Amino acid sequence: MPKRALTAAAVERIKPPATGQVDHFDAGYPGLALRVSYGGRRSWVMFYRLHSKQRRYTLGHHPALGLAEARAKWREARQAVEAGRDPAGEKAEAKRHEPDTVRRIGEQFIEKWHRPRNRTADEVARMFEQHVYPAIGARDIGTITRRDILDLLDHAAEKGATKRVNRVLANVRRFFSWAVERDIIQASPVAGIKAPAPETARDRVLSDEQLRAFLKGCAALGEPFGPLLKLLLLTGQRRDEVGGAAWSEINIEAKLWSLPKERTKNKRAHDVPLSPQALGVIEALPSNGKSPLLFPARFNRSGSNELRPVSGFGRIKERLDAAMLAELCTLPDWRLHDLRRTVVTGMAEIGIAPHIIEAVVNHVSGHKGGIAGVYNRAVYAEEKRAALDRWANHLDILIAERPPNVLELRARP
Repeated sequence: MPKRALTAAAVERIKPPATGQVDHFDAGYPGLALRVSYGGRRSWVMFYRLHSKQRRYTLGHHPALGLAEARAKWREARQAVEAGRDPAGEKAEAKRHEPDTVRRIGEQFIEKWHRPRNRTADEVARMFEQHVYPAIGARDIGTITRRDILDLLDHAAEKGATKRVNRVLANVRRFFSWAVERDIIQASPVAGIKAPAPETARDRVLSDEQLRAFLKGCAALGEPFGPLLKLLLLTGQRRDEVGGAAWSEINIEAKLWSLPKERTKNKRAHDVPLSPQALGVIEALPSNGKSPLLFPARFNRSGSNELRPVSGFGRIKERLDAAMLAELCTLPDWRLHDLRRTVVTGMAEIGIAPHIIEAVVNHVSGHKGGIAGVYNRAVYAEEKRAALDRWANHLDILIAERPPNVLELRARP
């Protein structure tokens, strides 16, 4: 737990950890700390003992509550503790008498239900701030009707969330169901509401020609996104898994990338054998050994202690599309997640067995469920390595081949 005399500038320079949360204690103010989560959330907290029990009291969130204000609140809380009072207990008791607004219960839902289960808690919090709280946040949760939810969804669509409105509905549905489970309300106003936008399963797979353009586009992007995107295609792993990869997960000698369960979607540790091509991409990274992450947020050849992974994939995708269009006549709509489907499809086309492909991309289904999955993880280690090596070699051949329907022009003798 880091401890130093904090300054306003030092607080601004503190970066989120790769996983979990870190308390940065303010020397000279016993128990006062800035708690920073991997998602970027920052809270001022105070630790104290009362009746031989340690307690934690949240003073407020940064940047709304600055360093000077946090210290002032710490002084008030410390005086209360010295007088035998319990600031955290008093705050909890006061909250019990506050009206159950959608915002208040929504914040509890995200902290108590979402955050312990999902890595997307911060994304859901932003979704609520953008679409839910402006519409019904100040209302008592018990007064919300089906009509209110429909209006909320209409407003979300009008604000440009047409493609995401189903996700808004899904999270709002889970929220009100949780409120019913906690006996906060008697019935959910979302019950029976159908998805506003039609759900269509994506089936986009990049063609060989598009893969050639993609790989050339990666080279044009340069570091750090070019190597990152190339690793997406070489390994078949998820964008955030590759983007947040840490050097501590990479074993160069064993040619292995070991993903901890905290960073996988299904919460299962996952070993990814690294093909010579993937290993070459990693070893060529200028950040090698200079940052805990392979792809730190502010890429710097001189190195840094940056702990936040790169972001801004939307802008990078636009640059990648432009580079690909320079190689193609047309480029259909596609997403980075389509690369994962492309890897699965491509492996199947070159003869790799379905259960090995599942093991490569860390899918858990059928024969890999339960205790069998524990043993299969070891049994398929060599098969996974062979599959990823074959896939990488296939891509090498693909990019070396001349695109179809292109005639080689020869100079006249």
